[in-house]
Formats: sequence, structure tokens, C-alpha cells
Amino acid sequence: MVSVQTSSIEKKEKLSVYNLNYPIIKSDNEKNIIGHINKKIYEDIISFKCSIEDISNTKNNNLSCISTDYYITYNNNDIISIPIEFSQLDGLYNISYINSYNYDINLEKEINIKDIFNSEVDYMEIITKKINNKIKELSKELSLDKYITVLDYLKDIVFSDNPIFYISKDGIVICFSSYELDPSIADLSTFKISFKEDGNYLSKYITEKVVES
Repeated sequence: MVSVQTSSIEKKEKLSVYNLNYPIIKSDNEKNIIGHINKKIYEDIISFKCSIEDISNTKNNNLSCISTDYYITYNNNDIISIPIEFSQLDGLYNISYINSYNYDINLEKEINIKDIFNSEVDYMEIITKKINNKIKELSKELSLDKYITVLDYLKDIVFSDNPIFYISKDGIVICFSSYELDPSIADLSTFKISFKEDGNYLSKYITEKVVES
């Protein structure tokens, strides 16, 4: 298990307030991958900060609150998973997105979605099925207009070969950002692949390193 320290960038300007929290990973065994992860996270934080500063030059007079928050969702058996939420609140408008950093420290490699599933499994089919099940559950609670809106948002989502996800103690959580889904329906932002319910789909690597550890 590695340790994680919090670093931050705080800055106040006339119309912008920055509160950027990000993790720094520490380990007694300083492998090259540790430096790589810390560098990647820091570069993503700075890139986010710079992009907001560029936008602020052309924005209106609304006060913008720019923040990042991270969560350690898994840290065991030399595997660490850290999702970071990047957010900007501009007046009444809020946009956020999630990056996730999933690594095997011992093997010095990033964990991709294809590493999670058995090679014979179509993992995008599984994810799509989870989304469809979630929509069916929500359809009982939503008005017809809102339900149609949800379907339109989901229809427009283009899945990449490596969607954003993080590892938790009981499953893999697929993440979508507020600009991909209707921000008024927060319950749609994550979809879980449960270790208990979906164990047959998982790779031997994840079963041994995470589920049975």
C-alpha cells in the first residue's frame, strides 16, 4: 500500500477563485511509476487551470469558482485508483468532468478497461446493458419529457475504447461527465460493474489482485 499526501493550489482573482486539491503519491520503494503518476496528475491540474484562465479572458462578469477534488477509491495490493473531479461553477452554471488514475505500482503499468475483463468478453456490451438497466429503473420516476431527454443524451454519447472508470472495493465504476449527460439527473453519472454480480466477466488479473485480495 502506498501513502497519499494532499497538495493544493489556491488563488484569488477579481472574478475567479481557485481551490485545486490534488494527490501526491509516496512510497518507500520509489519506483519510476510513482514519479510518472505524480507528474501526470500535476500536468492535468495545471492544464485545467490554464484552460480556465484562457476562458476567463472572454467571459462575462460572473464569479467563477474553480476546484478539483480527489478520492482514493482503492489502495491495496500495490493497486491504486484515484478519480479526480474537475469543476467550474460560473454563476448558476456548473460543469464538471472526471479523470481517473488507475495503476499497478508493482507491475509499473496503468490499468486500462481491457485489463478488467476477460479477453473473451465484449465489455462495452456489458457497460451498455448496465446503462439500459439504469434507465429502466429511472423511467419509473421520471416524467415522459425528462425520460426522452435522458435517452437523447445517452444516444449521443460516443464510447471510447477506454472509458473513464475507477476501482472500488466492490466493483468497477464507469464515470460520465456533466457535459455528456443531463446535469439535472445526477444519478446517471456513474454505473457500477459489481464484483459480486458480474464476477464471471472479470479477468484473472483483477480477480486475483483485487477481488480476492
